[in-house]
Amino acid sequence: MAEPKCPDCGVCGMEHIVSKDSVEKSKTRQPWFVVIHCDGCGYVYGAIAKHTFAQAVTAKFVLPKG
Repeated sequence: MAEPKCPDCGVCGMEHIVSKDSVEKSKTRQPWFVVIHCDGCGYVYGAIAKHTFAQAVTAKFVLPKG
């Protein structure tokens, strides 16, 4: 089976791809995002949004007069 390989340091294996919550936090102390990186050299593979803004959506409809 093929194993992922870090493009910077060359370490191989899924066990070296780790994630960490961001230091930045929302008002409710939720991390803003998760950073996916190599535990060998710190190469960042990407970031995933963890906290998003949401607005309550209410159904808007108009009843006809009559």
